[in-house]
Amino acid sequence: MEIADVLKEYAHGGLVRAFDHVAPHILESAREMRIRQGLPIIVRTLSDEVVLAYKPTMADIAGTLAKMANHSLYAYDAEIKNGFISLVGGHRVGICGRAVVEGGKIKTLRHISGLTIRIARQVIGAGDAVLPFVAVKGQGRPNNTLIISPPGQGKTTVLRDLVRILSNKKLHVAVVDERSEIGGTQLGITQNDLGIRTDVLDGAPKAEGMLLVLRAMSPDVIAVDEIGGDEDVKALLAVSSCGAKIIATLHGENMADLQRKQSLAPLLTNGIFDRYIFLTDKPKPATLRAVYDKDFREIKLC
Repeated sequence: MEIADVLKEYAHGGLVRAFDHVAPHILESAREMRIRQGLPIIVRTLSDEVVLAYKPTMADIAGTLAKMANHSLYAYDAEIKNGFISLVGGHRVGICGRAVVEGGKIKTLRHISGLTIRIARQVIGAGDAVLPFVAVKGQGRPNNTLIISPPGQGKTTVLRDLVRILSNKKLHVAVVDERSEIGGTQLGITQNDLGIRTDVLDGAPKAEGMLLVLRAMSPDVIAVDEIGGDEDVKALLAVSSCGAKIIATLHGENMADLQRKQSLAPLLTNGIFDRYIFLTDKPKPATLRAVYDKDFREIKLC
């Protein structure tokens, strides 16, 4: 679903009129939209930031979120307590408000005051520059690969396209899509092209999902977005010991930043990943910036 259609379908109250006045070319290039109560709406495009004059009310935000949740917010409690819900097409909506805490853990969010809509776009060819470092010449299966960048710089876009490419190269790929951002699955149907040999486990926690697809689907490759927790690390160690290849993404700035992350130490010290690929959004998102081998030596780009 295009972003203009998303906004028309879900916007409520004054947001409808505000979005109607946005130039089509701005919506076409939108990467992110931040909607905060009482503050101007901010639209981040591929090259700029556009500030809209309209200041949403609490009713605008509550009504929009209700429509996004099909007017059944209770059915989305598991997602909302994690701070997001997913829309058709893989768009993700971050949610901020007052946390309801129980037993020291967030149970849900109330009095929602802000929404951040991250626009998912399939970019065919986004993985082309990365592929020579992921693929192993003369062999069927790829390198274990970790793709790293700060948020919003193209990790998921590249991962999605690599899945498509590898799947069409006769590799069976299992995607663990906890936030429905890779496949954009809706009612069991994957909205994005992930290739003809790809299975998608949608909505499952990453760690549990990786072990499930390893047992159930016998994949050549497992793809997962935004790893980080201790349970993710344990699952990745188990997957690598069973022979399936891994392509994963992670938030990070550079190699030094990566090596400071204590939770990743077991992966780094055990040499699980053959390639560390860093992306930037300059001059555009998903631009290849640097590649390192499993010994943390930089591989020169051609």
